[in-house]
Parts: sequence; C-alpha cells; structure tokens
Amino acid sequence: MSFQFRFEKILNMKEKEKESALNEMNMVRKKKEIAEGELLELVERKESYLQDFEQKASLRVTEMLEREQYLYFLDKQIERVKRKVADLTRDFNLKNQLLLSKNQEEKVWSTWREKSFDEYSEKIKRDEQNMLDEMAVIRYFHNRV
Repeated sequence: MSFQFRFEKILNMKEKEKESALNEMNMVRKKKEIAEGELLELVERKESYLQDFEQKASLRVTEMLEREQYLYFLDKQIERVKRKVADLTRDFNLKNQLLLSKNQEEKVWSTWREKSFDEYSEKIKRDEQNMLDEMAVIRYFHNRV
C-alpha cells in the first residue's frame, strides 16, 4: 500500500497557480525593463539634442520653432513613458504580492502533505512492529508446545 495524499490535486493546483503567478510577474518585469530602457533612450536623446543646439552660434526663427516643437514632443514622450513605467511598477508590485501569497498557500499544502506522509510512515512502522511482535508471540507459544 503506497502513500496517497488525499488532497494531491489541490496541491498540484496550488503549485500551478504559483508557477502562473511567477510567469506573470516575470512578464511584467520584462515589460518594465523595456519601458525603462525606452525612457532612458528618450532622456539621452533630449540631452543630446539640447547639447547640439547649445553649440550652434546662431539660430533662425524657424529653427527655434522646430526646436521647441521637438523638445515639446520629447517631453510628452518622456512623460508618457514615465507613466507607463509607474503603471508597470505598480503592476509588478501587485504580481509580486500575489506570488508571495501563492507561495504561502503552496507551502501550507506541501507541509500538510509532508506531515501526512510522516503519519503514514509511522503507522506503517507501528503495523510492522505489531506484526513482528505477534509473530514472536506465536513462535514462542509454538516452541513451548
């Protein structure tokens, strides 16, 4: 008779939920890293653009207008990506909390399984010992007769 945890299906489900939560968190983390890279690129592009214009001696009115429009565009892009990074950070934190919760649930069920297995093992040992004791008593009385 082999050990069978009566809640094995629930434990398997909890393990799958934990894996799913981990995968979701990793996907959000990757999106966040991409957005942070995009933000860094935009900030560097803006700084480079400002440095290029500082080096020019004279500017025409049209160039100044184009410069202002481009800087306005870059600022809007930077703000958009900052909001995206903030949203992804918030989402990442939520996914991380969910993962911690799923880890706890899975740990509870795993611990319960281990305790059940230990109880099963102890019962098997007791049953074996009782059977050996019974055989010893039978042998003792059989040899006496």
